[in-house]
Amino acid sequence: MAVVTRGRAWPVLLTALVLTVLSGLLLPGPASAEGVSGESTVYTNTVTGGDGPRTPDIISTSANNAVVAWREGLRPGNHDMGYIRYAYTTDGGANWSRPQTLAQETSDYAWHYVILYQAGSELFAYMGRTPIVDTSENDGDSWNKDGLPISTTVVKRSTDEGHTWQDYPATFPNIGNLVFAGRPLKLANGKHAIPYWATGRENGVLTSSDLKTWTKEGTVPGGNADGIKAGEPQIAVSQDGTNKLVMVARSENANAVTAESSTDGASWTPFDPDAALPSQNTSKGYFTKDSNGKYLYIYNSPVADSSAADYRDVLNYKTRRPGAAWSAAKLFANGSSNDEVDTAGTGRGWDTYAMADEYAPGKFYVVWEFDTTRIKVNKLDISDAP
Repeated sequence: MAVVTRGRAWPVLLTALVLTVLSGLLLPGPASAEGVSGESTVYTNTVTGGDGPRTPDIISTSANNAVVAWREGLRPGNHDMGYIRYAYTTDGGANWSRPQTLAQETSDYAWHYVILYQAGSELFAYMGRTPIVDTSENDGDSWNKDGLPISTTVVKRSTDEGHTWQDYPATFPNIGNLVFAGRPLKLANGKHAIPYWATGRENGVLTSSDLKTWTKEGTVPGGNADGIKAGEPQIAVSQDGTNKLVMVARSENANAVTAESSTDGASWTPFDPDAALPSQNTSKGYFTKDSNGKYLYIYNSPVADSSAADYRDVLNYKTRRPGAAWSAAKLFANGSSNDEVDTAGTGRGWDTYAMADEYAPGKFYVVWEFDTTRIKVNKLDISDAP
């Protein structure tokens, strides 16, 4: 065994140190962190009635803690209605709690949607209620088949990161078929704003100073125009300035439509198609701005015919830095056909209706529905994205 004397140790160590420093300077740095990692299945139900587990949402309170809520199908022949369930993780999405009921159906009513929001240390769940009996449908059986009309908005609040929930009284303006499909946000003026759409393709925002009393602001012109038919709007603070809102909505156009407001939602520019944001009326697209000022758009890659069986099979995403163009489309999810079940037969193979929440700068939890039999979550890092 060779012995290194004290007199030779320093030159050897110095040489090693120099080589280490040079290696760090000459070798390429670590690969970009952009992309998805850590996919998990929150919940699976292959036997439920109606249209299965659908339209989920997610809120994260830290990198390890998040809660997911979704609508559970009710009975065969129903769609867009059911009851609301939720589950939470405390280990970054590796494991999820046993699903619990957030809003149960009764003999009188069921539920159309759920949207989550975080304000300070509190979480809020906004849910649209629909009657079980509906005599306005033409089939003559008096049963509600499509989750409409939406008669009441109900709110629940959690003070323990979504583990338990309690009723939270709140009042909303009288708007026909009021639907929340996008994440609320806090405006520069201190008010909270939530995007909505309603009867007649009415799109706009409601605002509140206390999360208890909500007021209708202005509506976006042209929401029901031919070639527009806007719905399921999302809002974010514009990259152009802190006092401007931008709305992105699903459209029957080949592209999503956008509108802007410089008056905290009191007035809007007319909807205008954005050639960089695909829509084709396939499904809701998720739109937000991260804490680095970058836009994120997660959407179904549209096909020419929205009646095609695979029109919701692939989720892509795009990003845009301030002052730059939108990136090219990048794959987010396309579940394996080996995992398809969909006993209801309405959404076989779908990867669709994504929602997300930022847990660190440029890093998101993303939830979506797969095959209308599973609720899935993955992490998406866009901190290094163009």
